[in-house]
Amino acid sequence: MVVKNDLQKYLDTKKADTRLIGPIERHLLKKSPGDRSTTVLHPSEMIKADFCHRYSYYLLTGGVKKQANPNLRLQNIFDEGHFIHAKWQNRIYEMGNMWGDFKCQNCGGITAGLSPQICEHCKCATLIYDEVALIDNDLRIAGHTDGWVKGLGDDFLIEIKSIGEGTLRFEAPDLLRDADHDLKKAWRNIRRPLRGHLLQGQMYLELARRMYGEDAPKEIVFLYELKMDQDYKEFTVKADYDMVERIFYKAQQINDAVDAGVMPKCNIDSSGCKQCDLIGD
Repeated sequence: MVVKNDLQKYLDTKKADTRLIGPIERHLLKKSPGDRSTTVLHPSEMIKADFCHRYSYYLLTGGVKKQANPNLRLQNIFDEGHFIHAKWQNRIYEMGNMWGDFKCQNCGGITAGLSPQICEHCKCATLIYDEVALIDNDLRIAGHTDGWVKGLGDDFLIEIKSIGEGTLRFEAPDLLRDADHDLKKAWRNIRRPLRGHLLQGQMYLELARRMYGEDAPKEIVFLYELKMDQDYKEFTVKADYDMVERIFYKAQQINDAVDAGVMPKCNIDSSGCKQCDLIGD
């Protein structure tokens, strides 16, 4: 079913003089928006400068998220990122070093373990890595790390990031500007994880510590791949809770507001931010 906000875009695709692109665009517009839970706080959102406490309260208390389907170009970007993730994850799985949950493509069942070869439910060899859920129920935080690696020294988490011009415009505009917007030059100047990625990784390390105690990994490895030519970089970072303590404190404030039933004021703009404008009646 096409949502009302997408109706004009859907009609526009019917006017396109194409054999295949138009039908594909209409197919994407008809798909249901992503099913990402709105009943928890996501680390990838919490690290952003425009993370709004008021809007988070609204979603946690049953508010409906207004979400439009991405256009074909944006969906291509998402899908390319997913492909890059799967490529690296599958290599580590084949090595026998990937730990976590694996989903069977035949029956949908989950098999947990270290690079299992067979689905424990239907015995098929059609397993895809389903990553590792990291959850703090008390703070209503839930995320998924890209991988938990065992057998290569001490355990460590991994975060896989596909890097393009859009990534740098959002995460490190100064780096791109200093390189005169030459993506390859900016890529060569990346010598540490970008700040947003670093915060997300530190949140995963802390969530893992809260779930698994001393058995949790104390390092995270960032794998960067440049979209334009598949060049790659690796960075290893040790756990440092001080970097994300304030983010967990903000989560506690939001949860206290939810428990009290009192919507907090916008922490971005005293008159309300763009996310506040999305809050329904």
